[in-house]
Amino acid sequence: MVAKYVGEVSRMQQRLDTGQSRYEQIAIDIAQRIARGEFRVGQKLSGRSLLAGTYNVSPETIRRSIALLQNIGVVEAVTGSGIIIKSGKLAKEYLAEYSERQEIINLRNRINDLLERRRNLDMELEKELSKLLEYSFQKSSILQQIEEVTIPPSSWMVGRTISATNIRYHTGATVVAVIRQGEEIFSPPPDLVLEENDVLILVGTAGAKERVKEMINEEPKRD
Repeated sequence: MVAKYVGEVSRMQQRLDTGQSRYEQIAIDIAQRIARGEFRVGQKLSGRSLLAGTYNVSPETIRRSIALLQNIGVVEAVTGSGIIIKSGKLAKEYLAEYSERQEIINLRNRINDLLERRRNLDMELEKELSKLLEYSFQKSSILQQIEEVTIPPSSWMVGRTISATNIRYHTGATVVAVIRQGEEIFSPPPDLVLEENDVLILVGTAGAKERVKEMINEEPKRD
């Protein structure tokens, strides 16, 4: 069990955030040595000055490390007697808790990394879609199949989702983008609520375009 904790914490330490304090690293190292049996319960450690020299840090840093371990019952700093090892069990528990905390940090970092990658992919996708639409508008053969239709404030479509309007069912045209207040929404989701003055970018036949224009002003009858 001890080896499991020690090995796991050792791996975690290799992935520590740069913001981790030095005194906590030293506390972890001392707890590991206690868990391995290198420091035994009841054993007296060197004074703070000697420990400071061992870890190449200031006595104040060692004081904070020992205070952390003393607070959880792993060691006890006795005036005039030095630092005494109090509990190997609590040292293992501290290492286990530390491992769990580091795993949470690692998970958070991985999630942040995935979110960042997704944002980059979204930006790249939007850029490519923009290129596609721009290229499409430049080609006369494609231009004949693309139409912009503005939804007036009086339209029955205002306040309804794209799905609820059944545009494709009634007209055969597909909404490939929505321009809203100068911003383009590519491949809009079916649950996008339409607003007044939205500009629908449609793909369809010439007949489909005319049906869309008629449909915007008059809600089609239900079958």
